[in-house]
Amino acid sequence: MDLPVELPLKEILPGILMFTLPVDYGIDHVNIYLIRDGEGWCLFDTGADCEAARALWLRALAGPLVGGLTRIIVSHHHPDHLGLAAWLAQSTGAKILMRPEEREVARATRMLDETSRRQGIDFMLRHGLSLGEAEEIVSGVLHENLGCDEPPPGSSLENGQRLQIGDFGFDVLVLGGHSIAQICLYEPALKLLLTGDQLLERITPNVGVWPYGETHPLPRYIDSLRAIAGLPIEHVLPAHHHAYHAGEARAHGLVAHHQRALRRFKEGLREGMSAVELGEASYGKQSEALHRFLAMGETLAHLLWLESDGHVRSSEDAGVLRWAPIQRSDQPTVQI
Repeated sequence: MDLPVELPLKEILPGILMFTLPVDYGIDHVNIYLIRDGEGWCLFDTGADCEAARALWLRALAGPLVGGLTRIIVSHHHPDHLGLAAWLAQSTGAKILMRPEEREVARATRMLDETSRRQGIDFMLRHGLSLGEAEEIVSGVLHENLGCDEPPPGSSLENGQRLQIGDFGFDVLVLGGHSIAQICLYEPALKLLLTGDQLLERITPNVGVWPYGETHPLPRYIDSLRAIAGLPIEHVLPAHHHAYHAGEARAHGLVAHHQRALRRFKEGLREGMSAVELGEASYGKQSEALHRFLAMGETLAHLLWLESDGHVRSSEDAGVLRWAPIQRSDQPTVQI
């Protein structure tokens, strides 16, 4: 397929395009994918809602994607995946496919009412952030930056469902950990996996505990890596950086990463630390509110695993959850 050089569109395989769009908050880009679906295209993720991304979309829809969009699959609620879903659905008439759990968390992320804002602030105070930091995260990071316009009602996809898109037959995987019910698509004939954020090659997907969504995400993320490692994969199409081939090896590598993280968190834990304090000891003091929020959530996810495995204990002190190591001869272990 001939594609204009001025657009960041790349043909990965015949009938499957990668569209790399700019992101104006956090990571600087996201890969979304278009799958030939009759005369049009089925879209997997939408990009972040920023002026530069909208401009590229308008040019693409007037050019190589003039056939339009047939369906829009939203892998999960994060803004670089969901951000333009409402706008594109309205612009093209494409139907939305998205898990109901992800819709619910997308609404919760925006914290539109006083009750949800208070709950969000209380959650962050309980894990060691100051009132000023918590208010900055609720009003800035969550409401302004991570919240998205909700797309129109649509359909869901079920784990194990067979989804026909044009000439391609995909198996639907619904996987947890990074988000509550992230959709990935596996094409067994091509041994191809559309991963969203679930399996990234150059960076590790954030697995954290937030004021909404999953309360114990790390076991579900490890379970998802076990499921992926059991698939024959030749093509991995991720949301960030380049397409790659070593899917099973990367799944094993991410399990090893989290085992190292569990051991590092336990070794760094001192009696009475909060999740925020342990996060700062592990990652350093973060200057940006987004990174402080992510470090808190990631640290808390690993502490909860360690607690369930009998390596640490928690207690509440003046409204703050405090942690302490339990002396054991063995190390935290994660197996795939």
